[in-house]
Amino acid sequence: MTGLEIIRAPGTTAEQIVDIIAEHCPPVTPEHCDKLSCRECWLAWLATGEPPKEKGPSDKQTAPDEEGLHPNLVEMYAKAYRKTQAILHAYAACPPSLIRSPAPEQHD
Repeated sequence: MTGLEIIRAPGTTAEQIVDIIAEHCPPVTPEHCDKLSCRECWLAWLATGEPPKEKGPSDKQTAPDEEGLHPNLVEMYAKAYRKTQAILHAYAACPPSLIRSPAPEQHD
């Protein structure tokens, strides 16, 4: 049974789906997953129900970037940075009359 069939099956509960998608890796993984990207493992499991065929290093490998961070973590930080910058930009564009100072008791 493929991963998609498991997820789409009428008897599959929301809790079972959450248990599957909350994991870092799909339910089946190859012996040496460091040679494959996480995306390849998930796609293979969803499409075939099996781990991907090991075929050497992948061009989409989830190797650390120059700073040693996982690409997913780099993207998460980049999104948070962009969101923070947008908020700060919007705040800076507000006229001072719309910006309220915190109440004195909030400074404690």
